[in-house]
Amino acid sequence: MSTLYRKYRPQTFENVIGQTHIIQTITNEISMGRVAQAYLFSGSRGVGKTTTARLLAKAMNCQNRKDGKFEPCEECLSCKEITGGRSIDVIEIDAASQTGVDNVRENIIENAQFKPTASKFKIFIIDEVHMLSNSSFNALLKTLEEPPAHAIFILATTELHKLPDTVISRCQRSNFKKIKFDDMLKRLEELAKSEGVKIDKDVLKRIINKSDGCLRDAESLLGQIFSLNIKKITTEDAQMILPTADAETVLNYVECLIQKNAGDAIRTVNHLGESGASLDQFAHDLLEILRLMIIGQSGATLNNATDYSQEVYKKIKELSQNISSDRLVAMIEKAMLRKTQIKSSPIPQLPLELLAVEFCGEEKNINSDNEQKQNPITAENKPTEKKPLNNPAPTKTISSTIKNAIADITHKHPISTTFEQIQNEWPNILEKLSESNHSLIFILKMCSLEKLDGNKLRVSVPFVLHKEKVEEPKSKKVIEDCLNEIFSENIIIKAEVNSEEKNSTVPESEIQNLAAQFGGEVV
Repeated sequence: MSTLYRKYRPQTFENVIGQTHIIQTITNEISMGRVAQAYLFSGSRGVGKTTTARLLAKAMNCQNRKDGKFEPCEECLSCKEITGGRSIDVIEIDAASQTGVDNVRENIIENAQFKPTASKFKIFIIDEVHMLSNSSFNALLKTLEEPPAHAIFILATTELHKLPDTVISRCQRSNFKKIKFDDMLKRLEELAKSEGVKIDKDVLKRIINKSDGCLRDAESLLGQIFSLNIKKITTEDAQMILPTADAETVLNYVECLIQKNAGDAIRTVNHLGESGASLDQFAHDLLEILRLMIIGQSGATLNNATDYSQEVYKKIKELSQNISSDRLVAMIEKAMLRKTQIKSSPIPQLPLELLAVEFCGEEKNINSDNEQKQNPITAENKPTEKKPLNNPAPTKTISSTIKNAIADITHKHPISTTFEQIQNEWPNILEKLSESNHSLIFILKMCSLEKLDGNKLRVSVPFVLHKEKVEEPKSKKVIEDCLNEIFSENIIIKAEVNSEEKNSTVPESEIQNLAAQFGGEVV
C-alpha cells in the first residue's frame, strides 16, 4: 500500500496546496505559451517543488491540452506516462547521488541536444541541485544560458544559498513557502474523509505542529496513524504514534527552575526516565514553552503556534511574569545546550538534571553580575575587608544539595508508609482505580506486591505486555497519583516480569479476555 502523500499527490495545478502565488504565475505562462526554459524552485522540503515541476512537465507535453488552457488532460498517453514515472522525455535526476561532472555531461548536456522522442518538449527535473560540484555547475552553465528550443530545465533546491549566482541568474526563480496552518488542516481533513476515517481535530492540530509547515511530513504522520486501522481515532489513540507533549509536566519543571527548587525539578526528570518517556521530546517541549514565554514578554502573540490549551497558555503567561528577561534568556541558552547532550549522554536524564542544579544555583551569580555592571568597583567603593576563602556555611549548603540530589536520582526517599499498609489498602486502591480505567484494573488484579524499596513499590506481573501497560506513562501516573492521595507520600510503582513465567505461554482464555478489555478480539 502506497503512502498517503504518494497516493494523493496532486495531479492538477488546482490541487496544489499553499503555493497560490507560484501556481498563478506558471499557469498564466502555460496558457499564454510563454513558458521559460529554465526554472529554479527553492524552499523547504515537502512543500510542493517536485510536484509542481512534474505538473509543469505534464502540462507542456499534454497531447490534448488546448491553446489558452493550462491543466493537463490526465487521459492522453503522455500524461499517463509522466504520472507513472515512465516518460522517456521527462528526465528526473537526483543531484545528491549524481554530483560529478561526467554525470552532468552524459545525463543532461548531451541528452539535451537530442529532440524528444514522443513529446513536444524534453524536460529535465534536477532535484537537490545544490549538491552538484562546482565543475558540474560550470559545465551546466552554457546549456542553461542557451538551451535548445525543445528543452526545459527545472532545478529544485532546499538550500538556495549554495547555488552559484551565475546559475540563479539564468533561471526564473520561484520561492516556495511553508504551508500555512489552515491550509494543512483543510488538506488533512480531506484525506481523512477520503480514507473513511473520523479523527479528532486536536490530533490533526498536533500533526500540523509537529510537521513545521512540511505537508509531506504531515501526510506521512497521518498515514502512520491510519495504520492503526481504527475508524474513529482519538487523541489517546494517536499518542501511540505521535510524540506526546505533556505540557503540565514541562510547566511544573519550569516552575521549579523559577522557584530555585532543584530537588522537585530533578524528581520530575527522573519520573520521566522511569516511565520511559522521551527525554529528547521533553527537552523540545521545554524549549517551545520557554520560547512562548519570551515571546509573551515581548508583547507579541502567536496564532495556532502550538496545540496547547487555553489553560496552558494562561500558565505560560503567569510564569513569564515571574522571571526576568535576563534569567529567561539564560535558561533558554542552557536548555538548548543540554538538549544537544541528551542523545550522547551515558545517562539520558543527566543533562536535564544538571540544567536544574546549575540554573537553580546561578541566580545569585546572574544578579551579582548585573549588580557589578551597574556598580563597578572603583577606588572609592572598593571593599576594605577581605572575606576568608574557607567559609563553612556554603560548604554545609552544597553538602545538603548534593545529598538531596542523590536521593532524587535514586528514589531512595525514606517514607513513613509501610509495605503492610499498602498491602492492606491494595483492594481499596483497585476499587478506586476501577472508576476510571477498566483495562488497567484487569492487569493490576494479576499483579503481586513484592516489596517497598525506599519509596518505590515493586510489583511482579505475569507477562511483558502487562509490564508495558503498567509502566505506560499515562497508566503509571494514574496509579501513583492514587497512591499519593491515599498515603500522602510520593510512592513510585515499578513493574517486573515474574521470572518463572517469562517464557511461559499465555493461556488462550487470558488472551481473549485481555483483548476484550482493550476493545478487540483474537482472530
